[in-house]
Amino acid sequence: MEEEILGLSSVPPYSGLTRERVVDILKRISTLKAGVIGDACLDVYWHVDMTISELSRETPHYNLPVIRETFGPGAAGNVANNFRELGCSEVSICSIAGDDWRGTLLKDSFRKLGINDSYMLAEKGRVTPAYCKTILRGLQEAEQEAPRIDFINLDAPFEAMQRKLVVELDRMAEKVDVIGVTDQLKSGVIGGLLRERLKYWASRGKRIIIDSRENIGKYKGVTVKPNEIEALRWCYGSLKVHPSSESEIIKAGKRLARVADAPCCVTMGDKGALWIEDDQVTYVPTAAVKPPIDIVGAGDTFTAALLSALGAGCQGPEATAFAHLAAAVSVRKLGGVGSASPQEILQRFDETAKLQPNHQEREMKL
Repeated sequence: MEEEILGLSSVPPYSGLTRERVVDILKRISTLKAGVIGDACLDVYWHVDMTISELSRETPHYNLPVIRETFGPGAAGNVANNFRELGCSEVSICSIAGDDWRGTLLKDSFRKLGINDSYMLAEKGRVTPAYCKTILRGLQEAEQEAPRIDFINLDAPFEAMQRKLVVELDRMAEKVDVIGVTDQLKSGVIGGLLRERLKYWASRGKRIIIDSRENIGKYKGVTVKPNEIEALRWCYGSLKVHPSSESEIIKAGKRLARVADAPCCVTMGDKGALWIEDDQVTYVPTAAVKPPIDIVGAGDTFTAALLSALGAGCQGPEATAFAHLAAAVSVRKLGGVGSASPQEILQRFDETAKLQPNHQEREMKL
């Protein structure tokens, strides 16, 4: 008979992170060398001024006058940028790009940010993935985002290219302290050969965290970090059959940790996160963030902060609490993919501390 699992109220919470400890973690992160492998994408923003749009003479449509465009690394590239923003001493990226304009812009973005792209491979005929976002601006500065345009691959890299990427992973792993893995695209760069090699590096003591939308249950021997939707979908196959109750999220997380034979961190948005290790569950709550918020890229920030804190010597629950601080900073940055600097993380800790009852009591006594 399967064990009975209750809700979050039955799980011991973690609340031991102090300001002094945050300062120490940030100091340790500044000496960390971080690597990222996975689906590096180009984020493209086209800003359109609809107040000067004109009706086409050739077609019955109004044009979209782009007055500004910006580019930056997305997906695995955004995780790499978050490591850089956190203050890691060195950041490297390992992925595959195509021989197209998006690949050129992606590599240029890495170089401008000071991210080492020497482990990137170029494959002729492959598409460099891109998320192109058109921001429409109208009267009274009203803004709305049009449906996104995505550049995608229909097939995953051939086995020969996978073997080449394993070689680049090995080169990078020799030089870095921690490795973040972004397995995001259906026809992405991570395959069975790379998953086996990541397991090997984890067995050698390398800190590795997996962020995967579709394949979270295919990893062994490495820490996995799904959100509650990904965990439930993996556990039950469909969210329509099983409602996402707290007990089922806990059950899915425990099952996933057992299958991975490694720790599992399940993020649950504004509810916080679960850290599951050796079949023990710890609930790590997070403080509410006042709107407006933009959750785009918040998972990347959380992953980079969690892995950085683990690499700095934190235990799982403490690293998760630190990652909450970084994610809370990220979601307040509207209109793009977020990140968090050491100064912003400390400021967020101070803001959160003021909300604690014991802090308010001390203020009243003073």
